[in-house]
Amino acid sequence: MSAITADFSLAPTFVECQWSSVMLDRIAEFLIFGFAPLMVGMLVSTDMSAAAERRLTGEVIYREHMILPANAVLTVQLLDTSQSDAPAKVICEQRITPAGQVPMRFTLKFDSRDIRPKTTYAVDATITVDGQTQFLTNARHYIDPLASEPMTMVLKQVQDKQGDTATPG
Repeated sequence: MSAITADFSLAPTFVECQWSSVMLDRIAEFLIFGFAPLMVGMLVSTDMSAAAERRLTGEVIYREHMILPANAVLTVQLLDTSQSDAPAKVICEQRITPAGQVPMRFTLKFDSRDIRPKTTYAVDATITVDGQTQFLTNARHYIDPLASEPMTMVLKQVQDKQGDTATPG
């Protein structure tokens, strides 16, 4: 019968066991306190950016029976009008060239994080031809940008200094 002998030269020493235990602890700490929060943060930031874009839709009309020239430009703006002693701050703007004919549809895209509570917002629209304003909103269209439904804005034709209405084109 042969004797079974054990070769302990390949077995880890006490110091090597301690070192591997410390390394496993460090790896676990990294995964728990470093990698996992990083991944959660990436997932949350992706969802937030996708959810932040909002849209405000509507159409612009005018009552005059006329056709706009091909170079007419419709500009629609979402404005922060809360500062009565300062010009309105433009939150977003859409320019449609050529403006086309009524009704002219618009979609304002904005970041919902730009909308602050207890702040007054309005939508403004103008139609210009060769840089000259032909139609504009003559009253503020106050809205809640986060809760608004599609709107219809009626523009008024601009009158020159003599009281005549401007003729596009």
